[in-house]
Amino acid sequence: MQTKLKQLRWNYRLTLREIAERIGVSIPAVESAERKGIRTPRAAAKYAAAFPGKTWLDLMDAPACEQ
Repeated sequence: MQTKLKQLRWNYRLTLREIAERIGVSIPAVESAERKGIRTPRAAAKYAAAFPGKTWLDLMDAPACEQ
């Protein structure tokens, strides 16, 4: 199952590097978030800044037990 971050990145046609540069994190950090999903509002808000028109709620993934 794809995470919301990965889906948005593909929809916006952005690279891992572009996301990392937009929010000031490393490429491996973006890769990790794509693999594990975003589970906290703080992290979701940070990543949402890379996607115009999206809010932190659009980036939150369900906890593993609910998937």
